Amino acid sequence: MNGEIKVGLFVLVGSVLFGTAVFLLGDYSFQRYYSIKAEFSDVAGLPEKGAVKLSGVDVGKIKSISLDGEKVVVELAIEDGVKIYRDSRFLVGSTSMIGSKFLEVDQGHAAAGVIEAGATVRGEDILPLDRAMSRAVNSLESLVGDIRGEGKLARDLDEILNNLREVTGNVNELVSNSQPHAEKVVERLDSITAKLDAMLEKTNSIVDKVDRGEGVAGALVSDQKMKADVSSAITNLKDASVSVKEALGRVGGFRTYLKWDFKYEPLAKSSKSDFGVKIYPRAGRYYYVGGANMLNTKDIAKGTDYETMNTVDAQLGWDVGNFDLYAGVVRGTGGSGVRWRPFMNTKWDRIELLAEGSEFTRNRRIKGRTFNDPRVDAGVNFKLNKYVSAGVRLNDMLEVKRVDYTTRVMFEDKDIAYLFGFATLGSLKK
Repeated sequence: MNGEIKVGLFVLVGSVLFGTAVFLLGDYSFQRYYSIKAEFSDVAGLPEKGAVKLSGVDVGKIKSISLDGEKVVVELAIEDGVKIYRDSRFLVGSTSMIGSKFLEVDQGHAAAGVIEAGATVRGEDILPLDRAMSRAVNSLESLVGDIRGEGKLARDLDEILNNLREVTGNVNELVSNSQPHAEKVVERLDSITAKLDAMLEKTNSIVDKVDRGEGVAGALVSDQKMKADVSSAITNLKDASVSVKEALGRVGGFRTYLKWDFKYEPLAKSSKSDFGVKIYPRAGRYYYVGGANMLNTKDIAKGTDYETMNTVDAQLGWDVGNFDLYAGVVRGTGGSGVRWRPFMNTKWDRIELLAEGSEFTRNRRIKGRTFNDPRVDAGVNFKLNKYVSAGVRLNDMLEVKRVDYTTRVMFEDKDIAYLFGFATLGSLKK
């Protein structure tokens, strides 16, 4: 194969991959959907293209999120054949306390009738957890301000005492000035005294309760130590709630998978294994670390094998819609790749296609053969069940063009995930 044919083949493969990516990102699907619009006041971080779940089961996806005046309009694409009743509840759900958001539909009753395609429904607004915590903290801070003499309670008490002092001063002045005319002012004094008695009765009631420590206000105002203790407790509660939230996020946010790939190459008459761990610190992003092409180097070779044995993989990856993009160390050298599920959310969802490039500046001899072109691999994988999948992979398409038959076993290990979560707690501020 000459250079021009190699370049043309590489360009053709790239064009096909680019075209299929555009095809997929154009939001085309073999599943037929009908549209429903839900109106909210606030969608609380609901992502576009997120899932729509009916009683916990995926029945569609979010097609778009837009503003219409003061309302947020969420357009839903619901699978054909799925019936949603008119008295159903539409609200923003979450996979966990700090997990990803989705559009949740609580199914209503058949007697209410079915929502027709193109209909608009009203969603229920739920106060997000972060806003609820913020309001609670603000209320606590307001209470602390009142306790410390910065709020309405302290101002009201101060105003009553000032008025009392002013009235007492006026009475003293009146009595002093009217001594020569005492008989004429007795009636005025009686009137003033009656009003003053009424006010003093109310004021004394408040002061007595405060002095006796009755109620929350009395205890806090009369006991300085209690005031300081409550203020300190509320401040510590605020700090503790933030720390607990961060700690829960670190412990419960990790997801970890163990992976074993078994590969058999007929031309080389050899088998190899890849072992590794895939770590998701948060949704949509992962790290993969493991060993590649692991075998016993003392085994007798039965054929010519051009693979580099016993190397490492260390990659950073992103899950973006139907695509799994990754880059980093691939079999001991720089590389990147993409896995694509073209039939996601359909009955053919188990099929996955692979394209991978590495060793872009390769120029060396391996077992008497010169390698100059980058390594380009392609393959297809079929998921047999939740844990096991099988496939075919064409290796080094620009050079030796070898075929591998592959089997993968992959499962989630929650113990390792919690271990990673607890290991990161050391970085929390004390």
